[in-house]
Amino acid sequence: MPEAWLAELGADPRPWLLDPERPAVRHLALRLLEDRPPEDPEVVMSRVAAMGAPPIAAILDAQDDAGWWVKPGPGYAPKYTGTTWSLIVLEQLGADSSSARIQAACAYLLDHTRTITGGSGCSGTHRDDRLPPPSSVLHCLNGNLVRALVAFGHLDDPRVEAAIGWGARAAAGGPEAPAWYASGTSGPGFRCGVNEGLPCAWGAVKTLRAFAAIPAHHRTPAV
Repeated sequence: MPEAWLAELGADPRPWLLDPERPAVRHLALRLLEDRPPEDPEVVMSRVAAMGAPPIAAILDAQDDAGWWVKPGPGYAPKYTGTTWSLIVLEQLGADSSSARIQAACAYLLDHTRTITGGSGCSGTHRDDRLPPPSSVLHCLNGNLVRALVAFGHLDDPRVEAAIGWGARAAAGGPEAPAWYASGTSGPGFRCGVNEGLPCAWGAVKTLRAFAAIPAHHRTPAV
């Protein structure tokens, strides 16, 4: 953490952030604040410890062997414990992508959240054989799932590439943009039907966070 940041704070947060009693927090602090590489011995130790401790271990313990949480299907419901949300949270907690359970969740969501427009859609249905409709694709959800799937090693999956393309086209607009839906993403500039057709900061941040996870040499001109 740059020393200039510390001058703006009431106290130094690093002792709490780096406390081994909170391995998931420590793992992220080592990576994001101290810029340690993934193979750094302390990073490796904290990542292993995090996978066996709350909250990561508790989330993984609740997962079905097939890869879903709570109920089969596209996984949007219930908030915030369904399949979609569980994978998003695991990525944000810095979970280890080599985990078989993580990869089972990725495979399940790749099969169950894709739509005919390429974006990742949402649905609370319990139907395991019904894909979400194109009108259910949202900037925020698509961005969150792209970010998680890229972080967990699926950048080269055609379904992830399609979701990335959808995000870029939907945000930029123009003749290549996907169709507008009043119940979902409603236009360029991160406008969203859920936000009454207005630009949505959540959607913008989640989409840009997803694009930031893509290595620069993999970013398309549209991204």
